[in-house]
Amino acid sequence: MPEGGTVSFALHAGRFMTRSGEANRPTIFWIDTTCIRNIVGSMKKVIVTGANGHLGYTLTKLLLEKGYKVRATVRNTDPERIGHLLELDAEIVQADIMKPETLKQAMKGIDGVFQVAAVYKLWAKDPEKEIIDPCVKGGLNVLEAASHAKIKKIIFTSSTAAVGNHAPADRALNEEDWNTDARLAYVKAKTIAERKAWEFSKKNDLNMVAVNPGAIIGPGFFRHTPSTEVLELALRNKLPGIPPYSFTYVDVRDVARLHLAAYEAKNAEGRYIAADKYLTLSELLEEVKRIDDSIKIPKMKLSAPTLRFFSAFDWLGNKLFGNDRQMTLESVSEFANRRSYLTADKAKKELGWKPMDFTKSLRDTLDWIKKIFIDK
Repeated sequence: MPEGGTVSFALHAGRFMTRSGEANRPTIFWIDTTCIRNIVGSMKKVIVTGANGHLGYTLTKLLLEKGYKVRATVRNTDPERIGHLLELDAEIVQADIMKPETLKQAMKGIDGVFQVAAVYKLWAKDPEKEIIDPCVKGGLNVLEAASHAKIKKIIFTSSTAAVGNHAPADRALNEEDWNTDARLAYVKAKTIAERKAWEFSKKNDLNMVAVNPGAIIGPGFFRHTPSTEVLELALRNKLPGIPPYSFTYVDVRDVARLHLAAYEAKNAEGRYIAADKYLTLSELLEEVKRIDDSIKIPKMKLSAPTLRFFSAFDWLGNKLFGNDRQMTLESVSEFANRRSYLTADKAKKELGWKPMDFTKSLRDTLDWIKKIFIDK
């Protein structure tokens, strides 16, 4: 702008008018505000690991909507497996968190990392190899690659499993709590992985923030997780009984928004629980029935001793016929009669997180399951 000139901005019909004046020769510039938002957003190029999963896919969509350039990593680039990702305007690259050399290449030119990739299943033939190593070693591999690439900020997806599964009678679990009594491989993996991540980030002076989601529901998944599968069983009226389990639920879109808020907030630090609605499994099914009256809530309430009895037959089916385990002693011990009640007050106060209405989240989830898994 010439010396002595002036610049004025006027908002008109969704556009900014910029007027710079010099002598008698004014110049008018019209700038589309949509372009401005995209330019600002694209100053940040981020990577989302595990972009093919429930949270990874939803987070990738959100980041793109906000104007970020997203590099989405997947282990398998088969179009049949990632067709939904191919519909997004993301850069899709093949990378495996268990293969450090692929991560170092993927980190080039990146400003921020969302480490979402992990294994979410409650049983495996080889728990160490299939569940624990991908969570613990895989997470550290991502952090090491980020450190090598001098990444500016990392959002590490942990879990409320690392916070704990059994709240005291007088309060909800919060970010100060840690699970010291993990029994199931998945819960052990998430707890160890987050602890190791904090050790590594502090030792290497990384700017890392952890997000700890509860039981994630909501649309946008193409393979079930343990958190969503029970809802399809309910819709198909295939639940034999109701175990004495409880969880604090959260919509995947809210979890994605909290990841973004933690990334963009300069004051974000430490852990942030992303969990909203505490329900027993029995209460969850009552909510489902209020939305879809066609489902039948099982009348049988399965006690912990009954579950342990059934787990013996489950074990036998695995040994004789190779069936995947559906109920183990470890899972019963981990979840039965435990109060998985958590609070997200920190995220709400510090980052302005406002989770959506739970009934809407549940209805959207049920509609998604019908569309993708039942009515297909």
